[in-house]
Amino acid sequence: MKNVMMTVTGLLVLLMLGGCLPQNGEEEEQEVIVVEDTEEGETEFGFTPTVDSDGVYFRTVLQDGVYFRSDARGAVNDAFNNRVDLDQLETGLMEIASGFYSPDDFYLTEGQHLSGNLINSWLNRANPLDQTTENDEGEAVYDPGPGLNPGVAEENPGSVEAQADQMREAPLMISHIMEHNYWTGSGEDGVELEGIVIGIGLRAVYYFNTRNEDGTINFYEQTLDREEVQAYGREQAQVILNRLRSESFESIPNDVPITFALYQEEPRGAVAPGGFTAMTHVAGGSLQIDGWETVNERFVVFPSGEARSYDANLANQMSQFREETEDFFDRKIGAVGTARYRDDILEEMTIELNLQSHGQAEIIALSQFISDRLAELITVQVPVRVYIESVSGMEAIIIQHPDEEPFMHILR
Repeated sequence: MKNVMMTVTGLLVLLMLGGCLPQNGEEEEQEVIVVEDTEEGETEFGFTPTVDSDGVYFRTVLQDGVYFRSDARGAVNDAFNNRVDLDQLETGLMEIASGFYSPDDFYLTEGQHLSGNLINSWLNRANPLDQTTENDEGEAVYDPGPGLNPGVAEENPGSVEAQADQMREAPLMISHIMEHNYWTGSGEDGVELEGIVIGIGLRAVYYFNTRNEDGTINFYEQTLDREEVQAYGREQAQVILNRLRSESFESIPNDVPITFALYQEEPRGAVAPGGFTAMTHVAGGSLQIDGWETVNERFVVFPSGEARSYDANLANQMSQFREETEDFFDRKIGAVGTARYRDDILEEMTIELNLQSHGQAEIIALSQFISDRLAELITVQVPVRVYIESVSGMEAIIIQHPDEEPFMHILR
């Protein structure tokens, strides 16, 4: 594999769950990762230490002992409608990557190849379909430009109604693009880029607006066809692959594998996140996506009609948990559970309790009660996490692993 090397000094620093390599501005300069500074000396790179946890967390590469963010972090305009979707996309990408890169042997950084400005240009619409340029033979051909979302039919459609119609016919389907990089190496030999993982967020609902001549705004929303959106996401993944394998991205060695994962977001205001629907791993040197693997991931909120029809047993257990907790606390408690399923098998569950008023003694007593009853009320063979919150913020955390004593922590 062609090397992209960084000199590394082994540093023990506080644990961080994500990381990024320095962004060097122009793409043709991004391969120069070790920076020589005549006054300060050579920039040092290290790793976060290994810490036991119950999640899939990679160690990260640090610059001078400091977490270095991607240029795209916080700079992408058209992100998800829900924060829960953005969080799940990022953590889910790490889980997908762990199927190819073991957290024991590989290090993670946030993406260094796709800048915020570049991603924003890709999230734009393609050029209007009536916009053409001349090719070498002098013929008028359509030039889509950098935008990956569908282009509208005309650049100047005329009336506000015509503008809304053509936007409705060409909805923005791609909402977000996220890059992670994976590395191997050591403090003695440096690190080497081994893989890139790209997450593509896809909309469930297209929200858009038009402006009238008097300045007033018309708001619209259009539910998108899931199969159409998924097919479009797969097509654009091939376009992204073509770009990353082109000479414009000299910072990416041609023999580095690239993984794509499609994420289906939820509508605005959703309580639970969406989930990954498909993934593909493109070998180093390959220019073609040969096929996709279906990812069956689903988040279900309790209580809900969906929960009762999808997992009636767990829905009943959640209702019993809520009733006993409210009986103990002697008042109503906002209790919401979120269960994550993969291939229709429960993988984890989270319960959030929201208290309107409380005293510290009440928090301690409630946490003790839940710790004692949780394993008997929620009888599942997966981790269950209970978060007790109030208007002041997080108050307590209870974690129950199967066949283990619960862990309880009161925040002070």
